[in-house]
Amino acid sequence: MNLTEVNKSIQNNLFLQETAQQLEKDFLMIGINFDIDTPVSDYKYLFSFTYHLVNALNEQNPQKVLNLIYRIDLAEEKVQEEMQKTQLSFTEMLSEMIVKRELKKVLIKSYFTNS
Repeated sequence: MNLTEVNKSIQNNLFLQETAQQLEKDFLMIGINFDIDTPVSDYKYLFSFTYHLVNALNEQNPQKVLNLIYRIDLAEEKVQEEMQKTQLSFTEMLSEMIVKRELKKVLIKSYFTNS
């Protein structure tokens, strides 16, 4: 799968369900249910759902947010670097980074499975 095909697949939401499943798996690994309504209709909904969950988690148990960052292999340096550049709130920015990291995992898995 080349980059053009990947971009088309993302635009057509072909990796949406797999990304939601990856999010569910990683949230469960830190003891948090990611009970999103399926099928997920679009990325905006997935971002919104993730944002509300991360926001609540950050308010109730910030250590779990750190555990999630570690679990999904999101570098703390990247988070801190992004915080310096963004206009978004911390939880909006972090939610976006989490969903993008999970999508990247799905894309890498798909690439190597289909190669």
